[in-house]
Amino acid sequence: MASKRWFWNFVGLFALLGGCQVVGSIEPELVLASGDEICGDGVDDDGDGLADCDDPDCGTTLCVPNAPPGWEGPFWVRRAPWDGVSGPSCPAGIPGTAHYMSPAPAACTPCACSDVQGGACNPPKFRCWTTKNCSGEAINTTLTNVGQCDAPLGGFPFPSASCRIIGPGAVQSEGACAPSGGELTEPQLFQQIVSACALGAGLGCAEGATCAPPLEVGARLCVRSSGAGVCPTGWDGETLTAFAGGQEARTCSACTCTLEGAGCEGGAYRVFDSNNCKVPASGADAAPPIDITGDTCVDVSALADSGTFSIEALEASVYTGACTSAGGAPSGAVLLEGAVKYCCR
Repeated sequence: MASKRWFWNFVGLFALLGGCQVVGSIEPELVLASGDEICGDGVDDDGDGLADCDDPDCGTTLCVPNAPPGWEGPFWVRRAPWDGVSGPSCPAGIPGTAHYMSPAPAACTPCACSDVQGGACNPPKFRCWTTKNCSGEAINTTLTNVGQCDAPLGGFPFPSASCRIIGPGAVQSEGACAPSGGELTEPQLFQQIVSACALGAGLGCAEGATCAPPLEVGARLCVRSSGAGVCPTGWDGETLTAFAGGQEARTCSACTCTLEGAGCEGGAYRVFDSNNCKVPASGADAAPPIDITGDTCVDVSALADSGTFSIEALEASVYTGACTSAGGAPSGAVLLEGAVKYCCR
């Protein structure tokens, strides 16, 4: 904004006492003492006694001290939470560099196990007797696979017969559980970013000072050094130690699953009034079959009366068990690189 001044040049003035007669003339002249302030030329262009950075007309009204010898800066410095992607945040037109603080500690997701998979059992153990109450001498069966048929009583009729399951089937194949988890919960290395916005040498400030834009909310005026020396006098209001980056050295121990309580239970058999585990359409052997699903004795005398009698393994025992997880323990830390020290006013 231009500042304007009026100067009155008096060509001649003479007044006679008693007559008030003007013997000269007064001509007003408008003189522009200076033009608008030109920011950045080091000159008080508008004649208000303030040049460039010191002049509110330029909008940059802050002169800040230069960095002491051996230190970089000055910078407007702001630290904020970091999303692992964003770079430094600086006012438009001001270059910035980023350093990082608060290395993320090693933390791991919990370990877990899938359901038991791959386990299988043979048909349950099965016995028959030539009595009605599963007593006396047992007749062994040799059924080891579902769908297999056996005629344990041979071709002779018996006045009575009974059968029952006497135990679970043997384990045919071991089951297993798939582990999951044990991953780092925080993949980024640091939790905070330090934005250092460079303040270039500006005009209009006294020697040893730099012209800076207005201080933004949350920022501090700082200088920095890659060393670990004592902060210069006047720059010890706040100290920040930040890093150029880091290397991943955090880890989680592998997750494992231990199978416990593995075994077999259940299963079923079917008893037929024939020697081939089939029900004839008609005839003496057309009696309906009897299913045996537990360890209770079942009287099947009606199916053994004509000397035809067979047993089919209907269902295998069910594989049981559960897995217990272990592992996923965190260890290590981020390997820090490029330490810098910020000293702030």
